[in-house]
Amino acid sequence: MTMNGNETAEREPEQVLLASLRELIDEAGHGEAARQLGVDRKTLWRVLDQGRLTPRVRQALERRGANPEAARRRGRLDVLERRTEMLDKDVEALAEAVEALREEFGRLADLQAEALGAWERRLSAVEARLAGTAAEPPGAGRDGGTEPQVSHPEVVTLEPVQGDEIVYGEAAPVVLEWRDQRMTHLDEGARRVERARALVRMFELEIVLIRDHELTLPPSAYPWDESRRRDELTKVKFSLVSARWELAQALLWRWVRLALTLGRWRR
Repeated sequence: MTMNGNETAEREPEQVLLASLRELIDEAGHGEAARQLGVDRKTLWRVLDQGRLTPRVRQALERRGANPEAARRRGRLDVLERRTEMLDKDVEALAEAVEALREEFGRLADLQAEALGAWERRLSAVEARLAGTAAEPPGAGRDGGTEPQVSHPEVVTLEPVQGDEIVYGEAAPVVLEWRDQRMTHLDEGARRVERARALVRMFELEIVLIRDHELTLPPSAYPWDESRRRDELTKVKFSLVSARWELAQALLWRWVRLALTLGRWRR
């Protein structure tokens, strides 16, 4: 069946509108095209399948304009508007994140200033104590002799002092062993394994001194507060892990040397 000239002329505007509809669907998708035209998806599918416009779809397309190029421009503008809205939301979220970071950096700066102030106060106290020590030797008696004294019984000294047993009480044996292990570790003439084993034992004893006896270790000259004690205990525990790793390496290296030298080398 063929169409005469009048029917063809009548269908030309509809074909233009159908082409405009297809371009809109290609650019925006069925869902968005249906929303823009004010119809449901089933209606669009029926129009495309039959190749004929319903009155409602025709009116919507005519309101949009039958010019395909104009329809494409409008579609691009719609996409651009949606992207602009998304970009605005991203910019707002970024601004909020920047503001949150600014507040967090402000809090960190305050904490850093407090920590720095605490260290400065500790340094000033140590310097003042050292200045006093230089001006008047500790333990100076009437006979001109000197006698080691402990200004703070909670602070462990590197060298033995008179009355260690009284000063440190139950912790005195631990303090004595800690000093011995420290000297062994510092002995450059000792074997690597012995030095590593002494370091492990030294850190184990430090944990006991800090945690169980609440003592302060050198080079600190004044007793630690509770917060500082917790921090130092954490540091010692980490150091103990590293020391045990060093001991394991030293033992492994010793076994390798023994195997290579048939037991003649034990360094």
